[in-house]
Amino acid sequence: MPSSRYYRFKTANREEKTRRRDVVFFWVVFFASLIIIIWSFFLSPFFKITNIKIPKNDIVANENINQFMENKLPFGLEKNLFFMPKNKLKTDLAAAFPAITSIIIKKELFHSLNIDFEKRIQVGFWCHPAGDEPQAEKCYSFDKEGIIFKEAPISEGLLILKIKDVKNQALIGDKVIDESSLKFILDFNDEINKISRFKIVEFKIKPNPNIELEAVMDGGWIIYLDKNQDPPLVINNLFTTLNESVKDKTSNLEYIDLRIPTRVFYKLR
Repeated sequence: MPSSRYYRFKTANREEKTRRRDVVFFWVVFFASLIIIIWSFFLSPFFKITNIKIPKNDIVANENINQFMENKLPFGLEKNLFFMPKNKLKTDLAAAFPAITSIIIKKELFHSLNIDFEKRIQVGFWCHPAGDEPQAEKCYSFDKEGIIFKEAPISEGLLILKIKDVKNQALIGDKVIDESSLKFILDFNDEINKISRFKIVEFKIKPNPNIELEAVMDGGWIIYLDKNQDPPLVINNLFTTLNESVKDKTSNLEYIDLRIPTRVFYKLR
């Protein structure tokens, strides 16, 4: 007589059901927590920058900075305190606002960004030819780093240093002269200003292919200079030549060439 057979389905015991329920609960909690964390960092207002602090100044207003920040990154991330890269922001601020320097950025929990800076101090005018007329000029203010940071009216008189690049044009934010060359010009100009006998009208960068730098004097004569020399030595050679050779003929002087320290040339009209 054939024996009867049957299949019994396995049934989960209580412990296994509990384990499965715990696993499901863990993953539900995990993903829910992940979504909350992502929302908190990316989308919630908890870390949103709502307060931007800048020093009191007459160059950049809070409205300008706020507008700049709005245009920084898509999806509102530019307002998230954690996702605003300080170094890149510093570079971008320097490019957007050339009149400021020494930028320091600090993040302050939970909604503040502290942007500290200094304003560039003008040491002179940087000019270049503008338009078709030879005498037409475009001038900018530049600072001790040789960076031009704003347009400036053409200077009248001899109260401020003026440097003219007769060949190249420049844009605001450009570094138009290296620091060693600028230091020579500033030092030479200071030494001349200590002596009220003569004044420099302007310096010219490469006025012709054979001359790197010249100083145009208020008497109409010119000094040819080498920026690699020591300004006090150059000044000494200048006044030695004026006092011992030119003497009272400065009204007829065309130029003095000081580019060779051991040999000074001059020409009368």
